[in-house]
Amino acid sequence: MRDEFPQVQAVADTDALVASALDVYAPCALGGALTDEVVDVLSAKIVCGAANNQLAHPGVEKQLEDRGILYAPDYCVNSGGLIRVADELEGFSFERAEQRASGIFETTRSVFELARTDGVPPAIAADRLAERRMRDVGRLRGVWLP
Repeated sequence: MRDEFPQVQAVADTDALVASALDVYAPCALGGALTDEVVDVLSAKIVCGAANNQLAHPGVEKQLEDRGILYAPDYCVNSGGLIRVADELEGFSFERAEQRASGIFETTRSVFELARTDGVPPAIAADRLAERRMRDVGRLRGVWLP
């Protein structure tokens, strides 16, 4: 791999990885990867990974924001997998799943815009957007169409 991509460097462990010069940090395996210690040494300007529950505790999202690190909330990033699994409940259709997943980019942009306008970290904005959508769906349950 290093012969083909000389810019790729091996590191001894996760601590060394996080402390090295990164453009993007993508936690994609275990939750809780974004701890106070990780955020303190992280050089990446973007955190965008698919692991669930990446923030070790409430408040880490604010630390990321204070350091100028853009955090793409995990359930925006990994929503494609959930969309696919949910589609399988109806008898999988690639076209239908692809159509449903096509909104992920715009939803994530909406999260970043809401974060900007509300003056909150993207993780908080994503929670607000999700809660708003759940309330809206709940209201629809009381609407009966003939």
